[in-house]
Amino acid sequence: DALHVDRAAYVTVVGNGKKLASRSKLIKSIKNAGGGEMADDSTATVDVQSRLRKGRDQDPVLTVGVTFPDGASTCAHAVLLCQDRLGEGIRGDPMGDPLDRRAARRLVHCQSMTVTSLVNLEEDPVVVDAGPSLPDDVAIYASRRSSAMYVKGSYLGRQAGLGKNGLTNAYREINGAADGYPGWIVDRYDKWLFVQQDEGSVSVRGPLPSLHDGYTAGVYYLPTKSDRSIMGTTDKVKPMLLEGQAAPESIPVLENGIQYLVNLGESFSTGIFLDQRMQRAWLAEHCTSETRLLNCFAHTGAFSVAAATAGASTVSLDLDKKWLDRIQPQMEANGIEWDGRHDCIYGDCFDWLARLAKRNEQFDIVILDPPSTSVGKKKRRWSVKHDMAELVALAAPLVKSEGVLWTTTNSASLKPEKFAKMCEKGLSDAGIPNAKLERVSPMPSDYPSIGTQPVTNLAWRIP
Repeated sequence: DALHVDRAAYVTVVGNGKKLASRSKLIKSIKNAGGGEMADDSTATVDVQSRLRKGRDQDPVLTVGVTFPDGASTCAHAVLLCQDRLGEGIRGDPMGDPLDRRAARRLVHCQSMTVTSLVNLEEDPVVVDAGPSLPDDVAIYASRRSSAMYVKGSYLGRQAGLGKNGLTNAYREINGAADGYPGWIVDRYDKWLFVQQDEGSVSVRGPLPSLHDGYTAGVYYLPTKSDRSIMGTTDKVKPMLLEGQAAPESIPVLENGIQYLVNLGESFSTGIFLDQRMQRAWLAEHCTSETRLLNCFAHTGAFSVAAATAGASTVSLDLDKKWLDRIQPQMEANGIEWDGRHDCIYGDCFDWLARLAKRNEQFDIVILDPPSTSVGKKKRRWSVKHDMAELVALAAPLVKSEGVLWTTTNSASLKPEKFAKMCEKGLSDAGIPNAKLERVSPMPSDYPSIGTQPVTNLAWRIP
């Protein structure tokens, strides 16, 4: 009450698939904020600063500056104004669609604010300015024109955050068409780049940085299919060293201060799925020494490693022993003793979930992150589209009361709404119809999308 807001400026990313937040809820949020004289929308301005439309016919994105010249305002004010004047929602707004999240948060950034003291009227107004740099998740959309080339080894919206993050050196540099390069994926693993090119892409080399940028030692290349969820099922193509130095057999990389070991020359999979960074961060933050975790379809156990760094005990289950053998070295690389608190089970998940239930095993967290389609130990072909409900029904009874069941799919053709309904059916079949969908976890900022994100992460609280 001792301050008057003379001016507030926001930068927003508008474009949420025409999914708008409830107007009444936004107004209620604005009223609840209170805090002095509120801004007058009639004097506010909306300035479209950039448009992304090429290749995004069904999902155009605008970067919009919103300015309130007088009175207090909130991010909800900016959202409401954009919806009213542009007829489109803010990207990532959970109020627009809680399941189809196209960014990890609602992309509204307060760029500057000017305030005046109401106690001492002789004092000059104070300007609080966030500076010219935008957060990565906004810059990926807003800075396209000014960032059409690599800058010091980091691309489009990765310069301010990920490119300078001393705790993370493995992330996505280019995410295909959403970054302006259809058919091209570039991932950074410390000093090595892993490039994937879809069959039929026009350019032979694509947007590769110079090896002399001081950040890149070598570049690996792999031809891929446009639907990456089926990669590895029949293909045996290996990555090739395109130029520069060959990487060691195991490259230690950092993600949020945790060390993981990756391999760039062995197969389509490097050993870690970078789009799950936020989920691993959640495990490292929320697990304790009392947490018991079951990681199904564990692959190289990145979820298990993240949980173990926080003290959790883990059981990692996978049908491929080759991947399971890579878990212990990663634990040890983080100073975690490979003792009775950690175990690996080599076998079919459907089979072992039933066995664990017969043993009355219970876990605080059970993770289901299956491939889109695969063949089980008994040569049974199954897919997420047809069998996810059965998988959930087998796993849910293993979760303790007040525990969490994680369900994830990377099937780009499976819409979040349908995936959620399949999970709900599995929970109902398991006799747990009142499980609560507690958290929807979108992909991180270095994975911008055109339309619905291809990976869906849902966390269910078991009563």
